[in-house]
Amino acid sequence: MRPHQSEVLRIAAYRCAPALAVAMLSTALAPGAQAAYPDRPIVFVVAYAPGGGTDTAARALARGLSTQLKQSIIVENRPGAGGTIGAGQVQRAAPDGYTFLFADPAFVINTGLMPNVGYNLKTDFTPVSTVTMSPLVLSVHPALPVKDIAALDELARTKPGGLSYSSAGIGTTPHMAGEMLRFATKAPFTHIPYKGSGPAMSNLVAGQLDFSFSTIAAAKPFIQQKMIKAIATTGPTRSAEFPDVPAIAETIPGYQVLFWTALFAPAKTPPAIIDAMNTAVRNALADPETKATIERSGDTATYLPTEKVGGFVDDELRRWNSLVKEANIRPE
Repeated sequence: MRPHQSEVLRIAAYRCAPALAVAMLSTALAPGAQAAYPDRPIVFVVAYAPGGGTDTAARALARGLSTQLKQSIIVENRPGAGGTIGAGQVQRAAPDGYTFLFADPAFVINTGLMPNVGYNLKTDFTPVSTVTMSPLVLSVHPALPVKDIAALDELARTKPGGLSYSSAGIGTTPHMAGEMLRFATKAPFTHIPYKGSGPAMSNLVAGQLDFSFSTIAAAKPFIQQKMIKAIATTGPTRSAEFPDVPAIAETIPGYQVLFWTALFAPAKTPPAIIDAMNTAVRNALADPETKATIERSGDTATYLPTEKVGGFVDDELRRWNSLVKEANIRPE
């Protein structure tokens, strides 16, 4: 599985004024529309419960875009079925630029994991832009006597029944991170899915689980309060957010899982709207306040122009489908 970070364009020094995005959007009219777009609130559908990394990033971008566009951006949570409920809602929405899916890798992963996922990634959606990217963090309950991956592996092999870990749901990036670790170590890890990172973190804090893979945004408050303990991150190198926490790749060379978020529109959304929203996202992510909000949660604002998003998604699709087949992962 080859890293694809080099294909991602990091936010640098975009200085386009928010007014430019407004001007471009005013020309992107849906078919038959009489007023400039947008002339009513826009909905971002998040396929998870509030409190997780995807939800946090969606709300940060929504605030930035609302300021730019002078129009409300409503974040609507539709958790369940590993993200397919929210995806289905956007799939069926009118392609008029007022409903978008704020997605993460599960949106791609599920197409290879679930035989009846209910949507076709290539024909039912149009990618708009990436928004954020970051490693995941592996956290344990403080009572678990481990401080690194080697100790976690050893404990799983000696404890009757092995160890249990949580994720934000079947097919989510944290689930795949756990499966990748299980496949690499052959340790007896049992996956317990939840409807979002928020509930998964709550049960880890309560001691009902041994460990959890989650976004930094979801885990950071609990780590700071010492309610859970971070023992590893999933990037190719250590995270700037937790420089004292080793990357799994230090123990298992080649191990890498990056969590990204991106905006998708229903298929047949007018290209002018796709391009204009892409520009608006670029400008929102370049705004210091929006960028700082994202970085406080442990994410990195990460933008791709419209013409590169499709290739990025295709690369992710090949990467995760390969893991599903190699590790013989099945929906639970």
